[in-house]
Amino acid sequence: MLKLGIRLANSINSGRGHFERCFSISNHISQKIIWFLDYESDFFESRIAKKDEIFYEKKNNDLKLVNSFIKNQKINFLLLDSYIFSKETINNLAKKIPLCLFQDKKDNYNIQMVICPHPIVLEVSNNQVCLNGPKFSPISNKLMIDNKKSKNDNKNILISMGAYDSLGVTLNVMKAVDNIAKRIKTNIKTTIVLANGSPIIEEVNLFIKNSINFKLLVNVKDMSKIYNNSTIAIGAPGLSHLERLYIGLPTILIAQNKIHELLVEKWVHLNCALKSKNTIPTIEKIICYIIESKKVRNELIRNGRKQVDGKGSIRIAKSILMYNKKYDI
Repeated sequence: MLKLGIRLANSINSGRGHFERCFSISNHISQKIIWFLDYESDFFESRIAKKDEIFYEKKNNDLKLVNSFIKNQKINFLLLDSYIFSKETINNLAKKIPLCLFQDKKDNYNIQMVICPHPIVLEVSNNQVCLNGPKFSPISNKLMIDNKKSKNDNKNILISMGAYDSLGVTLNVMKAVDNIAKRIKTNIKTTIVLANGSPIIEEVNLFIKNSINFKLLVNVKDMSKIYNNSTIAIGAPGLSHLERLYIGLPTILIAQNKIHELLVEKWVHLNCALKSKNTIPTIEKIICYIIESKKVRNELIRNGRKQVDGKGSIRIAKSILMYNKKYDI
């Protein structure tokens, strides 16, 4: 019988993507799940199923509770979603328990299963289960596509640079949009999405204080309506971008780190996004280009929906259950 443990990073510095993709997978597993988190918040606790249990490690790099549950055989399979742990730590953990790891870069691990929902090719051994590519995008099964609504004639912009955006890319995008609106003398409705705890919330609120064209939304649980009411998005190449590809929301990607730079290039190569540097003039130029070209937007929508079909979480959950059945764990 599967006794699944999920250890993920959910602290303010880690963002919410780790939780969201694990949560999406958990919706397709009927067995009780043991969650190991490193940050207490009602936002997370209120969403986890009542059948499950939640425990908190003292630090974001702790595995003490996980190891204790492994030793006492309270879990027999672990899904790990965190960038904190070293390769040595991960490999040692996989010697104790079958381990499934989310990867966003080309690292070799001596583990049983890897998930990489991005368009990069992993190097894995023959005995590893490799769930690689956008068809394994673990997006929410609650996302609803509004095919009847036309976005082509609207000028609604979504700024979604991650729940916390510690680098403040959001502020540069806001300034670029504001410059465009003033220059062409057109009202561009802009929605900014952030989470409580973001270090830039005060600056964002100050910027939009006297503007009716900017709206800040905090702690959004369901992005469907926002996606469907937007013409374009400016964001990062993480989980939210996979959601936007599924919904059909053309996106300008801005990298926030080295891993992002690789992913942005891959998505651009597939013609599933445009890219911009994190400078106000460059962002302005790309926004004007995509807004003025219906053909470009439609092409991005068409290519994105070919890559992400919304069934990634189901495929991952089935793979975990099949592994459990095959090895009778």
